[in-house]
Amino acid sequence: MPVFISYRHEERLDAFILNERLLLEGITAQLVAFGGDGQPYDDLYGNACQQISDATHWIGLLPAEPDQDWWTAWLLGAAVMANRRVSFYCKADGELPAHLGKWPVMRERVHIDLFVRAYHDERTFQRAMVLPKGGIASADRHNADFFHADLKAKIRRGF
Repeated sequence: MPVFISYRHEERLDAFILNERLLLEGITAQLVAFGGDGQPYDDLYGNACQQISDATHWIGLLPAEPDQDWWTAWLLGAAVMANRRVSFYCKADGELPAHLGKWPVMRERVHIDLFVRAYHDERTFQRAMVLPKGGIASADRHNADFFHADLKAKIRRGF
């Protein structure tokens, strides 16, 4: 049940803080930097596909201007197609693009605690946390939608 965390070099510190918080809770996370590191695109595409298929959750760290970040849109599409639990972390206070509105957005460190709680709730209630094999995609899609709605509500309420 690992969490895949994608970030750009500029969000490196936030990615490390997020990773450490998850590790303190016993949640395995995989950090992958995207953009500007000189790695060939073929390697990045293959790496991203493998990371998403190996994870149950994806947290994308958003830059200050997320509408300019094409990696986020690409990773979002791959994660949604694979029925992964999607959330974003963005410290910028501005409005996010409308196409990101369906998924929960963490903006403060306390929101990371809410993610941890939602993650552990899924484990406790056994909502298809194992990586799907074959024909259980619709149940996992429903559970992913529940996770998104639940975490968004927790963030909105603050608990």
